[in-house]
Amino acid sequence: NLPHPPSPQTMASEEEDLYTGAPLQVGDEAPNFTCDSHLGMITLHEVLDGQFSMLVTFPHDFEAVATTELGAIAKLQEEFEARNVKLFALSVDTKGNHRRWIDEVEELQDCKITFPLFADVDGAVSKVYGLVRPGTVGNAAKSVINAGLIVLIDLDKRIRFISQYPSTTGRNFYEVLRVIDTLQLTLFHSVATPANWMQGEDVFVRNDISATAAGAMFPKGFVAIKEWFRITPQPDTKQG
Repeated sequence: NLPHPPSPQTMASEEEDLYTGAPLQVGDEAPNFTCDSHLGMITLHEVLDGQFSMLVTFPHDFEAVATTELGAIAKLQEEFEARNVKLFALSVDTKGNHRRWIDEVEELQDCKITFPLFADVDGAVSKVYGLVRPGTVGNAAKSVINAGLIVLIDLDKRIRFISQYPSTTGRNFYEVLRVIDTLQLTLFHSVATPANWMQGEDVFVRNDISATAAGAMFPKGFVAIKEWFRITPQPDTKQG
């Protein structure tokens, strides 16, 4: 008899050996995986297509807070698309449960879910992303912590933001959009954004930019309150 090909979750499990050291951090390559979803089989790195992406995880389906979160993402999908961000979600329930839950989310939240919801039924992907207690033996899905991640991935498949929330605290996806705005602004311009920054507000000239270089790089000028505290108008940007 011919050997059976590895399951999607097995493929993720084999790749997790690459990530069993320190926890995932900003700047790390986002772990790749192949996993089934309610829209079919997907290999993450193959569908990122040189654009930003967001992976949102949920411990389980059919939970009230998660239902409002999934609905909030769907309602803001045009905002994410305007920022060229591809959307993915994940939980450890089955593809059949995903489809039933999505039907109920669409009914309860008056929305349409068009992005994939991964079915991480053996918890292999959740384990790679640090959502399973260390030392877990057997099916990792049974040991997924009661929390969810938001992971923002850049054009080069690098993690640029990672945050973990308890499942009892609904996530604010307007804040996630704000984070994406600052990530994309600071990626393409040598600036940093202050606390509570919003689109159109002043930003800082990065400290690694000399005064001479800053004069040429920032035609709108800048105010140096201190040599390390230099304020400039937000550079012109174009989304999409």
